[in-house]
Amino acid sequence: KGGAKIADGVAVGTIVNSDPMPAAWLSRFGRTVAQQALDGISGRMVAPRTAGVEGTLAGHVDLASLSSPESGVSGSGDLETGNGPVTGNGPGIAERNIRIPEDGHGWGLKETGYGWSTEAMTLREALLGSSFTATGREDAMGGSLSFWGRGSESSFDGREGTFTLDGETTTAMLGSDYARDGWLLGLALLHSDGEGDYADSETGPQECPEGMEGRIPCGGAVREGDGKVASTLTAAVPYGSLQMSERIGLWGAFGHGMGEVSLRPDTMTAGDALEADITWTMASMGMRGDLLGRPGGNGLVLALTADALWARTESDGTGELAGSDSDVTRLRLGLEGSWQVALAGGGHVTPKLELGLRHDGGDAETGSGIELGGGVSWSSPAAGIRLDLSGRTLVRHDDDDLEDRGFSVDLSFDRDGNTGRGPSFSLRQDLGGQSEGGLDALFATDLLEDRAVSGDGESRWTLEGAYGVPVFSGRYTGSPHAGVGIAGDNRDYSVGWRLTPESGSAVDLSLGVKATRREDPDTAPEDMFGLEASLRW
Repeated sequence: KGGAKIADGVAVGTIVNSDPMPAAWLSRFGRTVAQQALDGISGRMVAPRTAGVEGTLAGHVDLASLSSPESGVSGSGDLETGNGPVTGNGPGIAERNIRIPEDGHGWGLKETGYGWSTEAMTLREALLGSSFTATGREDAMGGSLSFWGRGSESSFDGREGTFTLDGETTTAMLGSDYARDGWLLGLALLHSDGEGDYADSETGPQECPEGMEGRIPCGGAVREGDGKVASTLTAAVPYGSLQMSERIGLWGAFGHGMGEVSLRPDTMTAGDALEADITWTMASMGMRGDLLGRPGGNGLVLALTADALWARTESDGTGELAGSDSDVTRLRLGLEGSWQVALAGGGHVTPKLELGLRHDGGDAETGSGIELGGGVSWSSPAAGIRLDLSGRTLVRHDDDDLEDRGFSVDLSFDRDGNTGRGPSFSLRQDLGGQSEGGLDALFATDLLEDRAVSGDGESRWTLEGAYGVPVFSGRYTGSPHAGVGIAGDNRDYSVGWRLTPESGSAVDLSLGVKATRREDPDTAPEDMFGLEASLRW
């Protein structure tokens, strides 16, 4: 809501409260950090309290980039490990998280909101996509203490008047929580770093003030309103949840932290910057209630999910930079319904319908939308076959011209689903945008405007086959697998091997390796190598 504009170069140092920086950056940076924190915390609220230590190292590395002296360490890597009360990094983020599902499918795939595509991952990103959890045994009162950690990185962009900005935020989190008799209390410590660029479309080339030649870059090479911005933040986030009954659960989190923001207009001498201290505060709460039935049971199941988020980021005024404060809010409401019907042969047919409502407000991107999704799944355990049909569409948005819908068909075969041994395959087709139900799509990380595509989007096919065999005296199952992905003229070919424990005497170790070759007619082929390891003891 405030900012500073340095008139006639840095030498004058005049403050004019008409420039949206740094408030425009801080509102989006603060929102991103809040939602990264909620991402990690939400997983803790639904995590099993099994005693032991579990760590996951996950990544997909471009082999060519490792041998190149010009290879960088930019990009993303956020391993999402499940659905909790809050999912996603929030509105306004151009999602670039790397998901590695538990079954091993989809390694190195990037969920862009338009379907799946392949993106190389550096070693740094592999570490960002890793996590650990250490849970102690139950104490005399029946409670258990856990320690956990994870890292994530997200990118965002936005517009504030004539200003455009973009950036990336990396957050490392360490936390501990104690759970007992349906309640959980915990504390997470986080450190975030963000950096990006901003530009003013209405400014022209910078002219050198008299006497400043050689001290600042000028002569038409630099625009007055352009520059770079960076910020750091260290914060503590207490959180808790309470299962009030078998049907109703509540959760909440509050965070506070301090850091610094640094602006360097392109008109400034290299190495100089405008700096100010910042303060960050967030609060969030939510609930989930099973209105009818129980998840996984036969008959009608109806559930309600809702959450609210508020975050404020403030910067101090200095002799060079005006103070600012910015708020962002998010309200979400979802209704999920399904009807599971048992079949005579032991299988199930489950139609489902989902409705989601979302409103983003405050000093960053705003808007409201309603999404509707549905589908039907059929399974026959005796035959080892499962078929899922799903689709969703944006019913209404503040922008009447906005359209977003997606559909998918997923067919899988696994003769022995209990052990994963023997032949198995999966075939999936996606059309248009994200095909998950209205609630999942509405609670996704990016803004509706960023995800919106025509329903006539490109078709994408994915096929994978595997064969599980007993190894190490039958205590483990080894599964060599191969797959192909087709999206327009792009082709992805992959081969790999997975190891999973089968007997109680085996160490709970899961391991997977995968090599992928991507062929794109517009670029040179890419060769990548993926690794995932999980150990619990």
